Parts: sequence; C-alpha cells; structure tokens
Amino acid sequence: MLDFYQGGEMFAHCESGLDESRVRFYSAQVEAALGYLHSNSIIYRDLKPENVMMCADGYIKLIDFG
Repeated sequence: MLDFYQGGEMFAHCESGLDESRVRFYSAQVEAALGYLHSNSIIYRDLKPENVMMCADGYIKLIDFG
C-alpha cells in the first residue's frame, strides 16, 4: 500500500518555479536521503522529480514505482 503525500510530486512544484532557499532546502534533503541509502549499500538509480514526493510539512520522500 502506498502512503498519501499531500504535497504531491516535486515535478509539479518545479513547473511553477521555486525560490533559491527552497531549492537549497530540497537539495539538502535529497543529498541526506541518498547519503543514508548509500551508507546502507543501497543504490538509488531513478532520481527524477516524479519520484520525489512532498509531505504536508514540506519534507520529501524518495519513491520508485519501478
């Protein structure tokens, strides 16, 4: 079962444009998530805006439907 993420896909937020501070915030989250996965010997190879979901509190979740 897939959780519901109220913020939707990152792709939708990118289309409307993001200010620099939000880009830095989201980039840091992606870096931290990929670092965590890498430290657990997991390689995430499908990073794209459609696979980054936004939670209601503004944080992200990496997903992969493939």
